[in-house]
Amino acid sequence: MFRKALTGLLAASVLLAPVTTTGKGNFASAASAASAAIKVTLDGKAVSLDAVPQVVNGRTLVPYSSIVNALGGKASWDSKSKTISANQGGNNVKLTVGSSSAYINGVRTTLDAAPVFVNGKTFVPLRLISEAFGKWVTYHKNISTVALSSKLTVQTSTGSFTLNKKPRRIVTLASSDTEIIYSLGGSVVGRPTAIGAVYPAEAAAVPEVGSSHGILFEKLATLKPDLVIASPSLKTQQATIEKLGAQVMFNSHNTYDEIQASVRLYGRILSQETKAEQLIKGMDKKVDSLTKPKVKPKTLIVYGSASSFVIALPTSYPGNFLELSGGKNVASDFPKMDTMPQYAELSLERIIASNPDLILFITHGDAAEVKASFKKQFETNAAWKSLSAVKNDQFEVLPSDLFAANPGLRAPQAIETINKLLLQVK
Repeated sequence: MFRKALTGLLAASVLLAPVTTTGKGNFASAASAASAAIKVTLDGKAVSLDAVPQVVNGRTLVPYSSIVNALGGKASWDSKSKTISANQGGNNVKLTVGSSSAYINGVRTTLDAAPVFVNGKTFVPLRLISEAFGKWVTYHKNISTVALSSKLTVQTSTGSFTLNKKPRRIVTLASSDTEIIYSLGGSVVGRPTAIGAVYPAEAAAVPEVGSSHGILFEKLATLKPDLVIASPSLKTQQATIEKLGAQVMFNSHNTYDEIQASVRLYGRILSQETKAEQLIKGMDKKVDSLTKPKVKPKTLIVYGSASSFVIALPTSYPGNFLELSGGKNVASDFPKMDTMPQYAELSLERIIASNPDLILFITHGDAAEVKASFKKQFETNAAWKSLSAVKNDQFEVLPSDLFAANPGLRAPQAIETINKLLLQVK
């Protein structure tokens, strides 16, 4: 995961790439233009460097030996090949003066620019070395300080959470979390058991470890995760997971805004904040481009099967998507269920009173079969037959790949799907 996440970071970070020149004169001239000396701290304490950090064209470079030592690693220098090798905690970084290729644990990464050799010292990108050694990096421009942190405190849907180290082996128990992490350039070593297609496709080969309804602990133990991202409903399993040596972060998202909050959360953890904001911007662009119905069609969303189903409330992801699509949820005042607060029990009396213009179904089954089953039930039930949606044949089964589980980053596609159906309502 960390290796892939680092690739995108190299291109985007203000602190990442060193200057392109290896010439002493050009380097000294550019560095002298820096407005203030850059300070480096590690967990709040100043880091002692044997040369002043240099800022060249907005990039921060530091002498390799002192930063590696400060981070608890060991560094070596091959004068013949002008190659730096740095090791810490099983992680290895190799950089060569004048080369734009870096190797993190043997995996090649392309740099914006190459390391430089000036006044008998080799300067390397601070962020590259620090993140390769598992530190979070934050640049405080107002005080000209680069802060390196061994721990990170973030805000989840359940409150504040502190990661004790940068995770390299992540397990997810919700498909939307898996997809978000991969979209940020990361990966997982364990994912939820799939009912349908796996997103992204490259995650299909990753071992399945259960879901928010239950965990396969024996399988989980073999994966040796350092972070498990789980639904708050699994808090009773926290102690068991932690016995495996992993931290457990409880987080969930039921609405479009909450999905975006998770994108930012995982972007922070993976040091991919810029990428996270790009993903969010793309989501908003798609949703904002939709043409809404002039009059909001009254809509009912049914989740389940013809014999057993619940009604989606506005606080559920289907209900939230409906409102963003331009529809009106007829179940907005239905009483929520104790066990599933985002849903309501079926009340035929309430449904008849609200008389929806459109009925949408969510199911794991075959869409054509489900629609045929409901149509048969409608035709044999006088109460259902009285509804405007049934009379006008305005009932559809939503695609299971977008609605059977929270689609996460694909929420705009789900919203667009409902929007198209709303626009067809007569």
